[in-house]
Amino acid sequence: MADDATTRLYQAFVSQDAGAAIAAIERVKKGGTPQEQLFDTIFAPALSLLGGAWAMGSIDEITFTQASVVAEQITSFVAPPVTAQDTGVTVIIGSMHRDHHSMGKNIIAATLKEAGHRVVDMGVDVRPSDFMERLEETGARIVIVCADMVGTALDVSRVREMFSSAGHEEVLILVAGGPFSADPALAKSVGANGIIKGAESALKLVGRIAREKLGGG
Repeated sequence: MADDATTRLYQAFVSQDAGAAIAAIERVKKGGTPQEQLFDTIFAPALSLLGGAWAMGSIDEITFTQASVVAEQITSFVAPPVTAQDTGVTVIIGSMHRDHHSMGKNIIAATLKEAGHRVVDMGVDVRPSDFMERLEETGARIVIVCADMVGTALDVSRVREMFSSAGHEEVLILVAGGPFSADPALAKSVGANGIIKGAESALKLVGRIAREKLGGG
């Protein structure tokens, strides 16, 4: 059932049919999937199919870009519904320099914000120096770097190197994106402390860090 729903959503993206995409999501929701699980259940797998199709040449770059626009347009339909009290935990998030993919980042940011965390969303194409500047402005100790291409995923090491050079070894870097989900060893190689694999994963990982390492949440 989930696989069929994922395929329908993927096909709606490729067909640039926002209505069909929403219908696919609503069908899963009516089938009993809670709102907070929609991203991990159907949206993220459909995005994975989309990225795989592009990487294998099954769809061209124009189709991929147009499909991505449709996917971004309907992200509100898979966002978590409840706003919690302020946890006092600041989280910086952004997509790595030269990476303009925003869908996964937006969902993670929205999920954490709804959970009560103080989210600083830096957008896409964020340079390591920009992460550093915002880190020092906010005093955050959790930074989430998103990367959906292998090249930009490898560049996350530059963020860790910059933090370490400035004496911010205590900052926890979490990574998100297809390359890290496909190869967990990649996260360790670039100096990351953990991998976020979806909305629910983000909540669990950041929540655990807040409790165990930051004394909050």
